[in-house]
Amino acid sequence: MDIVTDKIVVEKYNFETILEENGQTENKIELEVHEVEPIGGNEELMAKGKIFKITIPFALTLEKFRIDGRISRIVQVKDYFGQFSDLAIPDVEGLSNPLIDYIKRLTYDVTEIAFDEPGISLDFNANHKS
Repeated sequence: MDIVTDKIVVEKYNFETILEENGQTENKIELEVHEVEPIGGNEELMAKGKIFKITIPFALTLEKFRIDGRISRIVQVKDYFGQFSDLAIPDVEGLSNPLIDYIKRLTYDVTEIAFDEPGISLDFNANHKS
C-alpha cells in the first residue's frame, strides 16, 4: 500500500499527577477516521486516491498520573478509492501505529521529566472489533 502522509499533529496532550482518588475512570484509546477532500475539490489530487484524517483520542489513568488528548494525521492512500473500513487490519494498523507511537513517546518523555526518573513506557494491545 502506497501512502502519502502529512505530519502528525498533537491537537491536545494533557498530563497530570494523581494527587487524590477521584474514583475509577475508564481507560480508552480509540481510532476515528473521517474522509476529507482538499479545499476547492482539487480533482487532480483526488484522482490519486482517497484522503483520510486519522485521529486517536485517548484517556488513560495509571498509578501515578493521568493523560488524555488527541493526536491526528492526514493520509492519502494512493490508488485506493474504497471506504476506510474496507482496508485490511494490517493496513489500518500501519496507518494508525505512528500516532500510537507518538503517544508513547510523549508519555515517556513527560514522565521522565515530571518524576525525574526513567520515563514510563506504555504498552498497547490492539482490540479489533468485528
